[in-house]
Amino acid sequence: MILKQDLMSLQFYKKEKFTGSCRGMRYLIRKSTENDSDIFEVFTWPGPYNFASTDEGKKARKTFPFQQESLADIAGYLNEIYESGKDTWPTGIF
Repeated sequence: MILKQDLMSLQFYKKEKFTGSCRGMRYLIRKSTENDSDIFEVFTWPGPYNFASTDEGKKARKTFPFQQESLADIAGYLNEIYESGKDTWPTGIF
């Protein structure tokens, strides 16, 4: 399970992206701009490969407002994605 505390602070995302994994599901969280507004972009994909090495067709993307409150929503979203596909994530990967 991914908790809000497992994600970095809002200040971190102003300069860096964050990648992680949960039992075969990989994810990337980064700040981006869309329609002149700052947003979080959240990508999920099956392991074992990193973001750059994974086929675009295997990645899912969702956006959230770039604000502190979104981090709890992102943690919830990542858990939902993991649960909905947990039978399809590669096994033996952490």
